[in-house]
Amino acid sequence: MLETLSKLFNRKQKPPYQSGINLLLLLVLSVVIGAGVAYATLGFMKTFERVVNWVYFDWSETPSGRYTHKFDSRNKLQFDFRGNNEHGLKGLKQTQWATNGTCSILTTRDGERLDPVQADWQYSNKKVQITIDKAGGATLDLVFVNSDLQPENKSRAGFIEHLPSPDYKGALLFKYKQGSFTDVPKWHILAALTGGGLFIGLLYVALKLPRGHGPADAIIARINNDGILPIREGISTALICASSIGLGASVGRYGPAVHLGATLGSGFGHAFKLGRTNTVTFLGCGVASAIACSFNTPIAAVIFTHEAIIGHYSLRAFAPITIAAVAGNAVAIHHGRFFDGFQNLTAPAELTLDQYPLFAIVGLVSGLFAIIYMRSIVFMGKTVKKTNIPLWSRPMIAGLAIGIVALWLPNLLGLVEETTTQVIQDEGVEYILQVLCLLIIFKIAATALCLSCGMHGGVFGPALCIGAMVGAALAMAYDASYYQIFALAGMGACISSVVGAPIATILIVFELNQNYSVATAVMVAVVISNLLTNKYFARSFFLFQVQAAGFDINAGREVLILQRRRIKEVMEKDYFTIEPEADLNAVEKALRANPESDLFVTDSQQKLLGTINLAGAWDNLKKNNNQTAADLAKLPEHILTEDTDLNRGFEIIEEFVGVSIPVVENEENMRLTGIIYEANVIQAYNEAVKTARGEEQGLE
Repeated sequence: MLETLSKLFNRKQKPPYQSGINLLLLLVLSVVIGAGVAYATLGFMKTFERVVNWVYFDWSETPSGRYTHKFDSRNKLQFDFRGNNEHGLKGLKQTQWATNGTCSILTTRDGERLDPVQADWQYSNKKVQITIDKAGGATLDLVFVNSDLQPENKSRAGFIEHLPSPDYKGALLFKYKQGSFTDVPKWHILAALTGGGLFIGLLYVALKLPRGHGPADAIIARINNDGILPIREGISTALICASSIGLGASVGRYGPAVHLGATLGSGFGHAFKLGRTNTVTFLGCGVASAIACSFNTPIAAVIFTHEAIIGHYSLRAFAPITIAAVAGNAVAIHHGRFFDGFQNLTAPAELTLDQYPLFAIVGLVSGLFAIIYMRSIVFMGKTVKKTNIPLWSRPMIAGLAIGIVALWLPNLLGLVEETTTQVIQDEGVEYILQVLCLLIIFKIAATALCLSCGMHGGVFGPALCIGAMVGAALAMAYDASYYQIFALAGMGACISSVVGAPIATILIVFELNQNYSVATAVMVAVVISNLLTNKYFARSFFLFQVQAAGFDINAGREVLILQRRRIKEVMEKDYFTIEPEADLNAVEKALRANPESDLFVTDSQQKLLGTINLAGAWDNLKKNNNQTAADLAKLPEHILTEDTDLNRGFEIIEEFVGVSIPVVENEENMRLTGIIYEANVIQAYNEAVKTARGEEQGLE
């Protein structure tokens, strides 16, 4: 089967119907890749969720974090539990989980989020009692069903006002996802992060992985390696990232998911030997499926893949990538994976003209913090590399450092969806301006430290949280009535600057929030932030990494094609040589026999000693003296080696005046192996342009 598919895709003389069959096969295979990557992404997410619960939250019998019952896409009821915990150094003395605290009851009815209801909770006798009115009013009694919460029958009447309809008779089961790090005893956090960091360091050694990989490696593979990503490095990176996220490192999950999807899609194309174009397309299919599965945003996933990874929008790539994104989203929904953290956060409202300059300011400030965030990661990475700290111990040091900070700011830990949602919904109640400023500063520092020291993960999630907090802080400083829309605009502005996909970012926010007014505000903020980061940093953090690795991100595809080809592929081997001891008669005879070619003087080992041409040697030939070929030879100004890339050869040809340029095996032995004419390089350039345009337009 592998051989049949390979022959079908790579036939040189294709019948007229072949392109249609190939595209149809691509679409079929894209469904397979989309579904397969979606299952791998779900497995990746379930792995780190299981790790974080096993490390932290399975040790408690009390409620922690958010529990949700979803009636339908427009109605849901949530409980957000917080324990009465001590923070700071005093928190180290608290060895048990809190058995009481506060609870926010969040109701979404007909797509509109109602104001949260504040309550107290108490845990005793394996029962959670929620008191809505401290003066002895309504109480709700909940019992655990495995990790989830279910109301007692006699307590069901207390839920009526929170139900989508008073006549609702269906069962209520509040699903648990993950607890809150604010509830975990501080000694537990410190021990888990330090010990877990040591485990990650030893995992690097066991897997023989010098560093973690990410989306930038997928871009480099597309540019320089025919879209091929090493499977072993991809799986090893996924294990490192799942461990880091599960331990609560201040990193994101979307970068690892993108790299894992790209690796699996690339591996599929490489295994079938389907050629560069199809392998790159399948790499894009894996990326789109991973994003669609993670976010439930298939449209944004397609645009992000083309905008940030593939680099063009040819139909040949667009169609399979779209199908893969739809397949990935369908698999996620089929298995009950919904990302609805930012839906129904803001009531639809028409924005006025005088408000848009405010969103531009939000974009400007968010772009500034995005630059600070990215430069902090770069600076910390260079600083850590300069030290002599062994690789295996770096994650442990990072874990200890962020564990100490988490004594006061536990919200820095773990994935940021819940924290970001809380920031946006809070509207300045708990997250006051001073707290937001502290969280922004330490979130940037914690993420930079984690990524630099090997607690690997993504940069998208932290950027999302930082942007939301910047927007919320600006609203607190200016006008609290803009709180949620400023937070969402700041979130979009920051992540678009980091990932370099402004169109995809706008679509992500819209698909998640489903609000046109918010989308227009985000559009303004995104444009301004991207203009700022493009000028003072790079188009994205990923492209900065690609450029730092030595690849020209501004070069056209034809330049990249030429850079991958070598002079020896196009050089001519039909050239004329003469021994250095040859007299002038022999030189004249050779030149007259080939008047339009250069004569190359070489020794017995074919070492190039110089060149002779008829125009330059004419005066000496007329004198008919006792000179030899060695006396007439001049070492040419331009000499190419066999391994010189064609793009460099093209640049040299532009400066060259003459007939041909000699090609030697290498600069050490200078053994002449061929010559290159200007026409050879121009022909290779034209072929590269044709290939590049064919790839971009989806041609065979």
